[in-house]
Amino acid sequence: MKSRPVRELGENRVVSRFRALASATFGPNVVVGPGDDAAVLRVSDERLLLLACDMMVQEIQFRLEWAEPRQIGWKAMVANLSDIAGMGGEPAAAVASLGVPGDLPEEVAAGIADGLVTAASRYRTSFVGGDLVGSPGPIIVDVAIMGWVEPANLLRRSGAKPGDALCVTGRLGASAAGLVARRHGLEEANSSLLAEALRAHHEPTPRLPEARAIAGSHLASAMMDLSDGLAEDLPRLCGESGVGARLRAEAIPIHRACSRVANQLGLNDLNLAITGGEDYELLFTCPPEVVSELSVAVLEATGTAITVIGETVAEEEVILLDLDGMEQPLGRGFDHFAAPS
Repeated sequence: MKSRPVRELGENRVVSRFRALASATFGPNVVVGPGDDAAVLRVSDERLLLLACDMMVQEIQFRLEWAEPRQIGWKAMVANLSDIAGMGGEPAAAVASLGVPGDLPEEVAAGIADGLVTAASRYRTSFVGGDLVGSPGPIIVDVAIMGWVEPANLLRRSGAKPGDALCVTGRLGASAAGLVARRHGLEEANSSLLAEALRAHHEPTPRLPEARAIAGSHLASAMMDLSDGLAEDLPRLCGESGVGARLRAEAIPIHRACSRVANQLGLNDLNLAITGGEDYELLFTCPPEVVSELSVAVLEATGTAITVIGETVAEEEVILLDLDGMEQPLGRGFDHFAAPS
């Protein structure tokens, strides 16, 4: 049989094959293996151990002409911190591997390291080691992180039930707006909103306090972070839970920076907000009768608003309802090995 390149399979199919292989290695302490934001190991009756890793590759996740070195390190760490948040946990410690060409200027490597350490320190995470290797290029930054969560507070992608409210923290699309602004050469001086979009893209914020408030309420049924875009991540949550979803276009909270940049470039801001990645907001579900209570709890604890963007349904299909109530395709989020259309 002819071998197929991974780009024809797509990221989700490649990962599913790894999951099938990995399951044979599980020991009795494995609570959650591949398929969530982090793996979960039972280490005591009081706490579960969370493990995650995330890699950034030059020219794919970052470009040196667009981002300062410290921003590259910061974002690499935040991507991992956000995975811990997606499980309702607290980060504890991280390590990083850095692959760089031998002729890379010292200040670039030092700047990446500074960003890693600064982000870890900002979110009370010990940066405890790593590895430095030579590479012919591109630059690779790979972070692995450990955290913890109480068994009662653990939230997975697999807990949603038909009829649950589908919710997000904050607003979507600012990071995607920052990326398209870079691609089109828009300058930060153009407006404060453009500057906000660029900050969101290069210096994102993990929703750790919000995650702890959601998990600690014991009102949510499932959760994950939004790293690859709502269009890519929502089907993943639905797939793990065995449900579908109905999104309402008018309910999607679009970041004002996304709307401004989209307007400048003649783009659809809703599409940008849904398909753009790296928002690092939280996507979660809960019974509709507890939405108000949960929203108040998170707002009081963190100042962050929660928006209901739709509901889960029994039919395993994800549908976007436009302003006229007509069904529309959801689009595609970020896929490392997206099959060509």
